[in-house]
Amino acid sequence: DLIIHVRDIAHPESKVQSEDVIEILTSLGVRRDTPQIEVLNKIDLLPEEDREAIIARAARDDHVCALSAVTGPGLDTLMETIAGMLDGVKLEQEIVLGFAEGRKRAWLFKEGLVEDERQEEDGFHLTVRWTRRQEAAFNKLQDKFPLLVATLPCLSIGRAVETVTSIDG
Repeated sequence: DLIIHVRDIAHPESKVQSEDVIEILTSLGVRRDTPQIEVLNKIDLLPEEDREAIIARAARDDHVCALSAVTGPGLDTLMETIAGMLDGVKLEQEIVLGFAEGRKRAWLFKEGLVEDERQEEDGFHLTVRWTRRQEAAFNKLQDKFPLLVATLPCLSIGRAVETVTSIDG
């Protein structure tokens, strides 16, 4: 989860509005440790001295971005901040890999993502802790190690048969 709190920093009641939002989030049960970004929007409407002070404040805090959605300054920084915070959020999931999926299993261990593993009849049950980016990289492994279709002679009846073999195991 990531909360992006956008404030109209040029509004005279901006501080009070911000406090109201914090109260509402608390009443909704949003935990204090939920990642948040405070976006100070409409800096283009501020006098230059105030704008510079707001930009300096944002530069000192990784969770605050100053920008103007209309004129553009600060949007790149906001996008980078969002990407950085989402990349850093780790999710715990259980996945099941068949016994023939050794390369995928090895990749998970090489990346240090496996928290727990147990072997059952249907394969390896792994508890992994990863970011969305790591999960996407794992999901691309199927493209990297596709199934190969090979034509091999069948010696018992003397004709060719098509055999599907995975190079993953």
